[in-house]
Amino acid sequence: MKPRKRNKNAETRGRRAEDAEILEEENRREGEEEKNLSTSDSPHSIGEDRRPKTEDRFWIVGCVAVTAIAAFLRFFWLELKPLHHDEGVNGYFLITLFRDGVYKYDPANYHGPDLYYLALAAAKTFGLNTVSVRGSVALFGVLTVVLAFFLRKYIGSVGSLAAALFIALSPGMVYISRYFIHEMLFVFFSFGIVVGVLYFIERRRAGALAIATMTLLLLVCFLPTALNLATLIGKDNATTVWLVRLALFAVEALLVFLIMRMLLAWNEGRAIYLLLATASGVLLFATKETAFITIGTMAIACVCVWLWRVIYRAVFGEPSENELEPVELTWTTFRRSLGDSSDVLLIIAACVFVFVYVGVLFFSSFFTYPEGVLKAFEAYAIWTKTGSKDHTQNGALAYLKWLLKIESPILLLSAIGSLIAFFKARHRFPMFAALWAYGLFLAYSIIPYKTPWLAISFVLPMCVVAGYAVNELVASRDVLTKIAGGILAVVAAAILGYQTYDLNFQRYDDDTMPYVYAHTKRGFLDLIREIERYAEKSGEGKQASIEIVSPDYWSMPWYLRDYPKAIFHGKFADANASEMVVASEAQKGELTERYAAHYKYVGTYPLRPGVELYLLVRRDLADAGAKEIYQIGD
Repeated sequence: MKPRKRNKNAETRGRRAEDAEILEEENRREGEEEKNLSTSDSPHSIGEDRRPKTEDRFWIVGCVAVTAIAAFLRFFWLELKPLHHDEGVNGYFLITLFRDGVYKYDPANYHGPDLYYLALAAAKTFGLNTVSVRGSVALFGVLTVVLAFFLRKYIGSVGSLAAALFIALSPGMVYISRYFIHEMLFVFFSFGIVVGVLYFIERRRAGALAIATMTLLLLVCFLPTALNLATLIGKDNATTVWLVRLALFAVEALLVFLIMRMLLAWNEGRAIYLLLATASGVLLFATKETAFITIGTMAIACVCVWLWRVIYRAVFGEPSENELEPVELTWTTFRRSLGDSSDVLLIIAACVFVFVYVGVLFFSSFFTYPEGVLKAFEAYAIWTKTGSKDHTQNGALAYLKWLLKIESPILLLSAIGSLIAFFKARHRFPMFAALWAYGLFLAYSIIPYKTPWLAISFVLPMCVVAGYAVNELVASRDVLTKIAGGILAVVAAAILGYQTYDLNFQRYDDDTMPYVYAHTKRGFLDLIREIERYAEKSGEGKQASIEIVSPDYWSMPWYLRDYPKAIFHGKFADANASEMVVASEAQKGELTERYAAHYKYVGTYPLRPGVELYLLVRRDLADAGAKEIYQIGD
């Protein structure tokens, strides 16, 4: 019995030694994989890069070229089209914030607060003007294009360039990027969630861009509050205010440095990507109340990808090896990225803190309006009512019609990419992107509320899937398929380029075009120029008195923001000494009786479809060609 016992113990020790060797080998391989991960988070340096350097150089040149195209289309001649009604309302809030330092979130009428604070930074830097405020949104339009480059390992080198190019050239993405409204920020933050989670799952160490973004986020979180505190302490003494600001800035900079140092020391800063994804999530909610639709669609898409692979295995067998994605995008991989139990608790606590703090920060107007936090929850009850009653005239197929008319290349290629992804079933991210795109498309098609700018929420992932389609076609071993992929990409870019030019620089106020929705007519700017000319002619300049009695006048308050005596009555008001009166065509019947004694008619100017404005000028100021008010229409 004893010899047998010794043999059993020896076998056990042997197995243990063998298991230890296997474990050591796995740890060694894992260490080598982590060592191979680049310390930079540039999109072309993920993991061990075996691609030829020439290919990398061409890819980088492509990135620069696409970014340049995106920047040109979004920033060139930003003041060309007059501000839309909604831009005028947003501009009004920004003016109040810029001049008085006051913004109060109102869920009953308007979207989230982050647009105004981001535009405030641009206005403080470049002045309160159309280019600066629209430029603050255009910047995020360009950054959305840049984020597509970071998908190189998930949709291929060609795919990421194609996706970025489609986003850059998309008529709708360009049009809305040139708008001072919330939608472009919304799209960017939704993309930020996806990219942040992907990089976290890869377990990559924090790179320079991630560190810089996290640092900027921390400064945004702390610095404005410190500046408000300095103003409160210094009061009317400018010297004291600036001394306190400098002192508080030094304290805040030290605090940010210590936080970043701690984050970078924690698993090489890997948690930064999840924290940035969390920040993007809460900023998504701080942009528009429809964030829950996007987040819900993404969650459902993840489940559907898992479910499809289960069905695929049962029907067709195991999918081929995933040669594209750097990691398997599964719950197991995500859980492994979270680390051990203590790391999990820390990461969850950090993410919850970031979500709550950033949310409270923006909705409370940087702790100056605490009521805004509770009002953020009221927005959803209000939206469920407006979502079923307002803007319902476009019909259930509105988005499909709009896409077919002006985004058809993206729609076609995204459909091809979706079919390829689900047919192969081995590339999880393209399947997720397809479900993200068409899930949102379906959700917004079901909801009665329909406006064209909502479409860019699903046009973005459609561009991603379209890029994947080009990548897979061009990567095919079949020569004809390669050629077809190249031709499709070139033709799609050409069509999108022309449509973008036509929509954004020619027919930007044509209501028959998708994305042009009750837009202010270009002739409205003629009215503004006439008002400015007569103000100068009167000798009063910007102190000229202007009575706006028309009930429809947005976005005129933005253009007359420097005229303190421009009064927006919205109804008839007594006027006999003011330099000018702006009335509506709907008020024509009473104009002669009220204003003919003191004013003459200068001209009629369009505001938006169905709304015409009249400019009346005081008799002693009017040009020789001005008519009597009763002659309007002659």
